[in-house]
Amino acid sequence: MVLNWIRSRGAKQAEEPAGQRCIDCRSPIAGSTDDELRASGGVFLAGAGWLCGARCERAYRLRFRIQPATPSADGSLQSTTPVARRTTPAIDQAAVEQTEPDRRPAADELAAALRARRRRMNNGM
Repeated sequence: MVLNWIRSRGAKQAEEPAGQRCIDCRSPIAGSTDDELRASGGVFLAGAGWLCGARCERAYRLRFRIQPATPSADGSLQSTTPVARRTTPAIDQAAVEQTEPDRRPAADELAAALRARRRRMNNGM
């Protein structure tokens, strides 16, 4: 039984058209050259591989935070460079403590609120 299944799978794989598989949904993309793959709806993403269409390309770009290509002045598509994120400036603790001496740390306020709640719950029972 298992041997028959293996033989049938081997025959099915031989019958599949030559081409690529989508790196996102793994569906086959018919074609053996780049032009044939594009004609059948495939989209090539540099550094990743072939995708079966615009939906898989958009999902792949969103998942891995890849910026979309933008058209340049001459009409060719240029990949945008990743935008460097701003770093948050270091907070000077001494300056914060000097400006707000009346405030307690948040951890102390939370601990006091939890103690008060525990007291209410235990005394109410």
